[in-house]
Amino acid sequence: MKRVSIYFIGFVFFIFSCKKETKVDNTINLEFTKIYEIDNWENGRGGLLWALSFLGAELKKDSLNAAIIRLDSTRFNLDFSRIGFSANAVNMLKVITDSLKRTEEYKIKNSVDLGAFVSVLLGGSEHYYHITGVERTFAEKLNKHKGEVPIIFPVSKSVVSKNTRVLKVYNKGAYTDWLFIAEEGSGDISKNEFKVSAYEVFDIMPNGQLRFSVYDVEGKIMTGSPEAISEAGKPAKCLWCHEIVIQPLFSNNDSISGYISQRQYLNLVKTLMDTLTAARKKLNSDIDYSKTQDHSLTERLYVGYMEPSIMKLSKEWNIPAKALKDILKNNRTHQYHDFEFFGDIYYRDSIIQFAPFKASIPIFNVRENDAREPNFIK
Repeated sequence: MKRVSIYFIGFVFFIFSCKKETKVDNTINLEFTKIYEIDNWENGRGGLLWALSFLGAELKKDSLNAAIIRLDSTRFNLDFSRIGFSANAVNMLKVITDSLKRTEEYKIKNSVDLGAFVSVLLGGSEHYYHITGVERTFAEKLNKHKGEVPIIFPVSKSVVSKNTRVLKVYNKGAYTDWLFIAEEGSGDISKNEFKVSAYEVFDIMPNGQLRFSVYDVEGKIMTGSPEAISEAGKPAKCLWCHEIVIQPLFSNNDSISGYISQRQYLNLVKTLMDTLTAARKKLNSDIDYSKTQDHSLTERLYVGYMEPSIMKLSKEWNIPAKALKDILKNNRTHQYHDFEFFGDIYYRDSIIQFAPFKASIPIFNVRENDAREPNFIK
């Protein structure tokens, strides 16, 4: 009997030892490199903070600091399981980060560029959808609004739609129950001739951030709105244009009989924004929603990666700036209209052949539909 007990205890010890050895790694090493002279780590951290928030992380006060370990002057380790993501989001992030860790860049540098990381999470629509847990069909999206009549506002002068746009708002309940739909299509709505071609949708996550999705006419999820009918692009572009505000208007619109007027619509948006602003103030979050331009730190990261400066490339590729300028002397530079302080920058796809290693992600358009967009979740 004693011998059996000893064997049993040994077996239990073996089982627990195996569990300890197979601990899940929910971390990734990232590298922040300056894009311009006065760029700094706080900008990089801020860009990462907002990117994680856009993806639905709760980010309770000081949680990001607790999830980051600085490895050296440019590299740090991020534990994405410690910042308030859902279990599903953590699983999706692990799939993506495991793929990044298998790349040549990661094996050589033991890290991936922070701008590349943000690009692949926000600019890869399937990654964004899976991390945020958005519904895969339009029918699922509408399911909890059965019996609710939306407020409808036809947009007669849209800077987004190339034909006809109709806005629908479901505003009952808490802010997490609201739903905003832009129906893209063609035909005169005043004559009851409007036909839908796609649905551009957003709701609001518990952390106060807008969550975007696009569906085709059959209700199937799409990586972005079709360019033939809309300028909306992918969720990353929606995030850039909306920033942190509910559906704005950029033009004066004509009233159409049977629907609310522009004034009524704007009053509705103001009421909803006031409610959302008040709710955001109670979140005790690392995100300060009163700093309305901080979200642009995220855009700086992915734009700076896809369109890098000599300064950034020099650190990223570990090539002295003077030598790198000579290598790239036959390649044209340009300036980015929103971030002119970047100075002279290159399109990465025009210089990628000079990189000393294969990049961790393909070059693709973060905001517009692009067949090169990576999808590590298949």
